[in-house]
Amino acid sequence: MITKHFKKFLMIPIVIIALGIIFGVINGGLNLGIDFTGGSIVSIDFKGEFETDVVQKALDNNGMGDSPIVKAGEGYTQAEIRMRTLDTDELQSTTNEAILTDIQQTYPDAEIVSVDKVGGVASSELVRNAFLAVAIACGLMLIYIWIRFQLYNGISAVVMLIHDVGIMIAIMCILQIQINSAFIAACLTIIGYSINNTIVVFDRVRDNLKVMGTKRFTRPEIADTSIKETLTRTINTSVTTLIMIVCLYIFGVPTIKEFSFPIIVGLLAGVYSSVLLAAPMWALLADRFDKKKQNAKSKAKTKKKAAKA
Repeated sequence: MITKHFKKFLMIPIVIIALGIIFGVINGGLNLGIDFTGGSIVSIDFKGEFETDVVQKALDNNGMGDSPIVKAGEGYTQAEIRMRTLDTDELQSTTNEAILTDIQQTYPDAEIVSVDKVGGVASSELVRNAFLAVAIACGLMLIYIWIRFQLYNGISAVVMLIHDVGIMIAIMCILQIQINSAFIAACLTIIGYSINNTIVVFDRVRDNLKVMGTKRFTRPEIADTSIKETLTRTINTSVTTLIMIVCLYIFGVPTIKEFSFPIIVGLLAGVYSSVLLAAPMWALLADRFDKKKQNAKSKAKTKKKAAKA
């Protein structure tokens, strides 16, 4: 029974999120990219075709290995490197020249054609608005699921959404992968995708409540049955989506990888939560509420009997 081991399944994401917090404290928070912190865009003209692996190696050698590289220009003969801001302009200039020197060992004609400073595109206001959008979306989903199913379903669904986003943030923090504005888009995408899987399970729970009934079967038994009936569908849809996203990550350019990796983590977290956590949490909440309701009724009856006596 899945519901029977709910607490064990819950421990895994708790440990991951706790590790994310620990690594975040040790490393000074998330590894924010140029979209959040500002930096510079260095354009290098190769005068012909070039391999980004050479550029990446030069960046790694000079401590800028986390800088995204994008091919640009007519015929894609230029590389645009989005580099974080260094302490001083002199250090920035020295680093740029050192990177160019490494590149010129393979491409002697390469030269820096422009260095543009940029501010943090994804400012604190944008981040705040993104969190506000997530909060409003979760609130509206809670109301919708409450109306369509039960309040316990809505609470469980919202907790699962927080779980999925929390796992995404924790993994990025543990691996110290650079986060740019694409990560916000990835989080919003996963929220929409994950809630769909959860609602499919809850839809089956609602049908089984009518067919099986809580008098003959316990809620954990109904939850387990519903999970088993939707498991094939959840796995099939998630695997097909995962295959596409993994291909994007393997064959895509760095900017696509920034978006696809969090999606991969979010997909796996979403499948885990919708299969192993959502319905068991609903059963737990509903049972506890019923027990409190029954205890309140029994206390009220006892008081009435005492009053009559």
